[in-house]
Amino acid sequence: MNILFWFLKIITWLPIRIMYPTVVKGRTKFIKGKAVVVGNHQSNADPVLIFTVFWRRMHYLAKKELMSNKLTNWFFSKMGAISVNRQSVDLSSIKKSLRALKENKALVVFPEGGRRENSFTDDIKNGAAMFALKADAPIVPMYFVKKPRLFRFNKLIVGDPIYLDKKFIGDTSKETLEIVSKQIEGVMLEMKENYTHNAKNKD
Repeated sequence: MNILFWFLKIITWLPIRIMYPTVVKGRTKFIKGKAVVVGNHQSNADPVLIFTVFWRRMHYLAKKELMSNKLTNWFFSKMGAISVNRQSVDLSSIKKSLRALKENKALVVFPEGGRRENSFTDDIKNGAAMFALKADAPIVPMYFVKKPRLFRFNKLIVGDPIYLDKKFIGDTSKETLEIVSKQIEGVMLEMKENYTHNAKNKD
């Protein structure tokens, strides 16, 4: 049990909920056990909010620049972050991520590969697909309706889990990675469009 993780989670829960009031819709769709969690990435606050609103141990892929010295590396590692070099294939981060999934934990991946101001695009990387295929893990899509801002209400929508076709499990060929990535992309864009459509109908 990571005492520091749970201690920080408890003491930061209320302040962060006050600073970034976020309603979670579809919370029960976040399945137990191993899962690759994918979401849109608009702000540095995104992983902090996911950390706060769900009471379970998760791991996060984080750019290595955040863990550039011994102190930040120690702290973020305790919080579940896995350092990744976005400029090259990082075998160490891949092994750590797959180990977390093997231990039935959730792995949070922002498939766009970085922050995007326009909420979600149709240009995603294959990392999330690769982890799901190698670990035979379902994919849980999440969508932040707005860019998180201090003291502004927001919504985090959890979509239905994506269970991959068993014929693809273990196959990480370029063709299969692209098929699964397109599936993730389609679900995320549909979540975005559905919210936009429903919001317009309420006006």
